[in-house]
Amino acid sequence: MDKINIEKSIKSNRLIYCSTFSKIIEMIFMIALFGILIYTLTLDSFLKAEMNYIETLIISAIVILAIALLNYGYIKNDEFHREKDILNNENKLIIEKYLVQLTEQREWSFIKNSEQLKVMTIPMWQIQIGNYSKLYMIYDNDDLLLNFSSYALFGLKFPVNYFCNRKIEQKIIQKIKTKIKNAP
Repeated sequence: MDKINIEKSIKSNRLIYCSTFSKIIEMIFMIALFGILIYTLTLDSFLKAEMNYIETLIISAIVILAIALLNYGYIKNDEFHREKDILNNENKLIIEKYLVQLTEQREWSFIKNSEQLKVMTIPMWQIQIGNYSKLYMIYDNDDLLLNFSSYALFGLKFPVNYFCNRKIEQKIIQKIKTKIKNAP
């Protein structure tokens, strides 16, 4: 899933992969997972329980809410944070230095480092939950597009970290803005 269609990603403001097969497999897996969770924890409970047990209704409502949050995280996970009018030649150099600093300080590594696309991988022990994370940065004229995503087994997106990933994106953007502001 590392092959990204840069032009389509910029237009849609989402990560768009060149391979649709892996995305279809991921969607089938997520639908099956959510379907099994919904059936076993809610529908099955309703069918077996008597309606005077309020605990069954509360547990079912909590499970449905958790699944709705997971779905939300999964759907929104590929969206880019677009920082407008931040790039010029000097700022690109500052951002490049900051990325090199991240690789040295935190043991992050570049898996793709081109003129327009930067992809960094973050090891498992430096993230919240999951196998690994990736930081995607696309330079679009004067705009910077940023996405921080977590992955689980087999390279499938891991929506549990959605809110933490957005917070990390905000911290990285703030750090970049601070470095640009403080540049001589």
